[in-house]
Amino acid sequence: MREPKFEWGPLPRGIYIGMLWFTIVIGWHFTNLLAYYVALLIFLGIGLRPLLEITKLYDFFSALSEKIEEGRWKKINENRRREVQRAERSKKYKSMRYKDPKLPKDW
Repeated sequence: MREPKFEWGPLPRGIYIGMLWFTIVIGWHFTNLLAYYVALLIFLGIGLRPLLEITKLYDFFSALSEKIEEGRWKKINENRRREVQRAERSKKYKSMRYKDPKLPKDW
C-alpha cells in the first residue's frame, strides 16, 4: 500500500469535523439540502485527496508556497547578513583608533 503524498493539517481537519457536526443542524432546518450536503461531505472526505494528487494541483500549490516562503527567508537572511557585516565593520573601526599619548599606559 502506498503512502499518501500529504496529510491534512489541523485546520482543514477541524473544519471537516465541524462540518460533520453541522450536518445535524442542516438536517433539522434544511432537510431539502441535506442530500447535497452529505454528498459534499463524502466528496471532501473521500474524493478530494485523490483528485488533488491526480491533477497535480497539490504539487503546484506546494511548489508555489515553497517559493513564497523561500523568498521571505531570503529577505530575512539578507537583512541579518547586512546587520552582521555592519557590526563587524563598526567593530573594526572601533579597534583601529589610535591611543592618545597623553593618556596613562593602561587606559
